[in-house]
Amino acid sequence: MRPKELSENAEVDASLHLNWERGVTSSERSILDTLPLPTAALAGSDHILRYVNSAFCRLACKTKDELVGKPLVEVVGWEGCLELLNHVYNTGEVEIQSEPERTAAHFARRSYTMWPIQGAEDHPVGVMMQVTETTQAHQRAIAVNEQLLLSGVRQHELRETAESLNAQLQLEIANRERMEQALVHSEKLAVTARFASTMAHEINNPLEAMTNLVYLLAPLQTDTEARAYIATLEDQLQGLRRITAHSLKFHRDGNKPAEFKLDAVLREVSDFYRPQAERQGIVVHQRLETDGTILAFRGEIVQVVTNLLLNALDATSAHGQVILHLYPAPRWLCEVHRASRGYCLSIADSGSGIAAQDRARVYQPFFTTKGERGTGLGLWVSAGIVNRVGGSIRVWSTCRPGRSGTCFSVFLPAQHPA
Repeated sequence: MRPKELSENAEVDASLHLNWERGVTSSERSILDTLPLPTAALAGSDHILRYVNSAFCRLACKTKDELVGKPLVEVVGWEGCLELLNHVYNTGEVEIQSEPERTAAHFARRSYTMWPIQGAEDHPVGVMMQVTETTQAHQRAIAVNEQLLLSGVRQHELRETAESLNAQLQLEIANRERMEQALVHSEKLAVTARFASTMAHEINNPLEAMTNLVYLLAPLQTDTEARAYIATLEDQLQGLRRITAHSLKFHRDGNKPAEFKLDAVLREVSDFYRPQAERQGIVVHQRLETDGTILAFRGEIVQVVTNLLLNALDATSAHGQVILHLYPAPRWLCEVHRASRGYCLSIADSGSGIAAQDRARVYQPFFTTKGERGTGLGLWVSAGIVNRVGGSIRVWSTCRPGRSGTCFSVFLPAQHPA
């Protein structure tokens, strides 16, 4: 600690009139007295001790009375100390210097920190000094501790680097696995696309013949119910032609979207598959709260409804039921999809339900719970169609005994997105 500069203007010999008591406050004196470092104030060119703290007395092995008022060189025999004191007193420079190391490890080694005490006109009137005493072994121990601390810091840095590299490696492994899975799926999709293209070409010929036969058969039927069945058959043949032509919807329909009513689509599809449901002992209910006029690709929506209805019939056992529910979508759901208006279509069944671990995978291509009977493409194609028109599809399911069942809910906006 450097005491505040002595600014008294007494023109006296600095070496004899350094008044330490007047230059230090009581609080500063208390701090200096309890300071663990040996500290002393020396006056004049003879370096007379004017103040020593308790630590300095212990270092010099003398009492304050034996030290204060006497030149430093007379009471202690520290080598190199006098030369350093003279230099600081004469030049006014701060000096920090250590004694040379001694050969024996048990010998003490002192370090001196000295700075001048300025009087009137910045003329040095004394020197303030602090002494630090350590043994050579202590110095080496300090050096070893510093190296250990530095090694610990470096080890911590290396550990962080290793953890970062390991995280990057794990990320690279995960990315590579995802890429491999994507390649496998892409290959499956490519094979399916080629197969679908071939099948579409082969199926178109008998479809054309069936369409011509239905056209020739229609005028021969006078019964109203028979004509209705023939009209439905024509619509289904047209839908089948579109499906094969689009190769399972692997490319977008080139036609423009048209306006049609969802309730008509639901009646058409459910009436067409009602005989199949009756053979299985399943009751199909319709709850149509709105006509659901939308602007979209009718063939695509028919395909979505057909896939969901067939899945419900496959999952439901005898004496079960399937419910088709069409209603206006709530405002909050329209806002989520950034649509001014929209409709919700729910197809619920009382079947066995979907296991929890399978619900997140039902929209993945080639995933099926039907075994050999399923292709795993129905829900994947349906989800793609719904997403393209700006809608969404969600599923709720439970496998609880006596209360099992599944519900697919589809949101469709009233306007087809640009």
